[in-house]
Amino acid sequence: MGEHFVMSTRFDKCEASDFGLEQLDAKRATNPKDHTLWGKCKLYDFGWGKENGFYKEPLPGFDTLLELVLYGKDRDDRYGAAAVILKKYSEKLLNECESCMEDVANSSAFKKLADIFNLKDPINLCPTANKSHDRIKSEYLRWKKISEAASRLE
Repeated sequence: MGEHFVMSTRFDKCEASDFGLEQLDAKRATNPKDHTLWGKCKLYDFGWGKENGFYKEPLPGFDTLLELVLYGKDRDDRYGAAAVILKKYSEKLLNECESCMEDVANSSAFKKLADIFNLKDPINLCPTANKSHDRIKSEYLRWKKISEAASRLE
């Protein structure tokens, strides 16, 4: 159990009780040990669908989530944070990836980002709804450049 996220592995958990939480309603639970509130959500997709999970309320902002991805010791926190970043902060992730990619001092951070976010695939991770064709193309080309850099990592 992470400090900020708990999630299933290959859908082995679904209900709050599976995670050691007590269900309050359809979307919320509480930790009986410390009475913190947890929100139900779908988290990281390891290739077979988004895993079941919960996040501790309130949900952290981008900077804290990025720290969890890069330096978190707990698997649930790392991948839970990555799932939220992909859903809510993909444009900030794009900027962060470009910054790490261009800064040799951040090569280890870029490698971690490449691994967790599967950056070797040239996919536009930013939402496309209500964006112009030119903006979508521009973001795709930026992600493609990141993909090429990630593919050269060893």
